[in-house]
Amino acid sequence: MLEKPTPFDHVELKIMEAGFDQVDSSWHRFIAFFPYYRIYSIVSGHAVIYLQDQTLELVPGKMYFIPSFSIFDAHCDQILSHYWLHFNFDITTTNYLTIYRPKTVIEAPPLANEIFHQLIRNFDASKANDSPAESLACEGLAKYLLSFFLPDTSSITTPEAARFIPVLQYIDKNFHAHIANSDLSAIMYLSPTYFSNLFTKQFGITPQQYIQQKRMNSAAIMLFESNKNIREIAFDCGFESEAYFNRSFHKFMGISPGKYRKLAAPIK
Repeated sequence: MLEKPTPFDHVELKIMEAGFDQVDSSWHRFIAFFPYYRIYSIVSGHAVIYLQDQTLELVPGKMYFIPSFSIFDAHCDQILSHYWLHFNFDITTTNYLTIYRPKTVIEAPPLANEIFHQLIRNFDASKANDSPAESLACEGLAKYLLSFFLPDTSSITTPEAARFIPVLQYIDKNFHAHIANSDLSAIMYLSPTYFSNLFTKQFGITPQQYIQQKRMNSAAIMLFESNKNIREIAFDCGFESEAYFNRSFHKFMGISPGKYRKLAAPIK
């Protein structure tokens, strides 16, 4: 009998950086600036990171999955030794993770740190040698670590949640333009008011707040990775003016776009 497919059967994962570090109280100055998903495996020490919707205590023997743009502060009261992995997903997987929330904290699986160590070796070698074989091995190890955080198959059964996938895909393709609730509700053949209520119940924010988050996240990635000026980024992300973008970014991220770019530059 064939197994029922799940949303995570075809995950595309791009590793941005991987490493092992020891950090101190200065960690909080830059932890929020990486616009990527992360996995941490704690070897020794202690720290606390503050996410948008929860607080995580980092302790040895645990492994953590951190969504992109979810960290806004950290407190490291001891030297924290940890393996870390920064990565991004394909848009489809990102949307599914929005609906089917992964675990945040788990007991580190057997040989987790050894797997991290080998992953880092492969990652460094793949960059140095431009080796497809080492890149593939690195991706496989990263997916293995990710697999421990994915929701149980039994929880991926809510048809109501899955109905929003075409809506999220539409937003991904069109967030740089004006999107009205009526545009989104038409995709699900619902009235704008009923759709907005359903969306807010499912995601905890309104459709327009979700669109704004998507624009802010995309802008932060551009500031981090591209050489485009702030005005270009503002218009690429659907803002009507650079001034409005500056105000919105500061409200969302806590600092101006220019300061974000300057602070992120030394840690790229």
